[in-house]
Amino acid sequence: MLKNLLSMSGMNVLKSGLQFAMTVMMTYFAAPAEFGLVTFSLPFVGFIALLTDLGMSSAMVQRRTLDRDEAGAAITLICAIGLVCAVILAAIAAPLASGLDMEGLGSVLATLSISVVLSIAALGPRAVLERHLRYQTVATVEIVAVVVSVITCVAGAFLGWGVWALVSYYVVVQVVRSAAFAIIARRDVRLNFQWSRVRSILTFGGWVLASNLLNFAGRAVGNLLIGGAVGAAAVGLYGLAYQIMILPLMVITWPGSGVLMATLSRQAVTGSLKQRNEIICGVLSLTAAVVFPSMLYLSFGADYLFTAFFPAKWTGIIPLVGLMAIAGAAQSITAYSGAMLLSRGKAQLQFWVSTANSLSTIVAFVVGLRFGLIGIIKIYLAVTLIVSIATMLITSWETNLPVANLVRALAPATVATILGLIAANRAMEIPASPASAWLLGTTAYIVTIAICYLLFHRQLVRSLLGLRDLELSKERVPAT
Repeated sequence: MLKNLLSMSGMNVLKSGLQFAMTVMMTYFAAPAEFGLVTFSLPFVGFIALLTDLGMSSAMVQRRTLDRDEAGAAITLICAIGLVCAVILAAIAAPLASGLDMEGLGSVLATLSISVVLSIAALGPRAVLERHLRYQTVATVEIVAVVVSVITCVAGAFLGWGVWALVSYYVVVQVVRSAAFAIIARRDVRLNFQWSRVRSILTFGGWVLASNLLNFAGRAVGNLLIGGAVGAAAVGLYGLAYQIMILPLMVITWPGSGVLMATLSRQAVTGSLKQRNEIICGVLSLTAAVVFPSMLYLSFGADYLFTAFFPAKWTGIIPLVGLMAIAGAAQSITAYSGAMLLSRGKAQLQFWVSTANSLSTIVAFVVGLRFGLIGIIKIYLAVTLIVSIATMLITSWETNLPVANLVRALAPATVATILGLIAANRAMEIPASPASAWLLGTTAYIVTIAICYLLFHRQLVRSLLGLRDLELSKERVPAT
């Protein structure tokens, strides 16, 4: 399991690093308003991808048996619905841009509809590979796709494409992904239109779809509300801060959740509850050990970093990053609840948990609109922390994971990060220039966390070795 986790996390570290470097570079070629056009469009693209998936990709991974014809029928159904929805999106692009008075939105949204079809075409074949626990293959494809698309974006930026360089990234990455996954998974899939064969997949997938749509609504509402009420420039600032906030989710938690769900689904056949809980706690402990210190560092380090390395037109992002980084750290743990519940077949409970999470997020943004952009983020952070604690307590109870085990798993990272922040703030009180204060604070932070991790080294090493030594058989899709 550790090999799969490292493959997916390593892939996402490289992928996110390249994406973030590309984004930073694009801040010199595009204004916040231009970023806002793409940021505002992406929720529509993501919504269609989730809607047409129907939760079937997760169901394909979770099912105990899946033959080639069932996989093929599911893939053709997903692609057919996705094509129709993408055409609709392209058709409404111009009227939507006119109604919101966002110049350029129509052409950007219509072009991104192409990426919708390609993204959907990649879902099914990738799910088949994940079902076989072929995560190293998945990681390789994702890395190649990002490298090719980043090169395209960078070349376009220097050729003067402007915002279209950023749009090209989202289109090219899906071209490579859809082609590669289709070719690699072709022997395990027999395409057909016998859609009646996927009824059982749809039954489970329906609850997954509902949960995914609610989670998506909770994440996308910020772009839409801020863009509609405050304007493209504000949503551009929020969008970049949001990308930073979800870095740990993209790099660790989302790929880790896929590996965790597939592993727990296979483990449920012969494994014990004790082993299951050890797997979960190991994943949570190692995730927190990486994410908590790195994200909370931005609560004091973002000021100098963004002032020194970003164009002056982006300085408004600094207070947003510090607050949203805390929310990102909390969500990096909470997001595992879906994998924990779905692996136990509790799709309906996952739906209701997602409902509560999404509704609370939407309410937070609606209430916060009257307080401006910073007010929105402060309310969002408070709600996120409350909901994250409640979600993990519910998930712990429903999956027979003792709360004491959960607390113990998160203790090393939590204690180290809190003490690190105290040490950093004390060090930065020493009179010095901004650069010296940042350097002193950063040094104190790193040293304090390193000492704490040495004190907790037995628990961290035990979690690491437990995942390394876990071996599960890889299922082959039966041919019919």
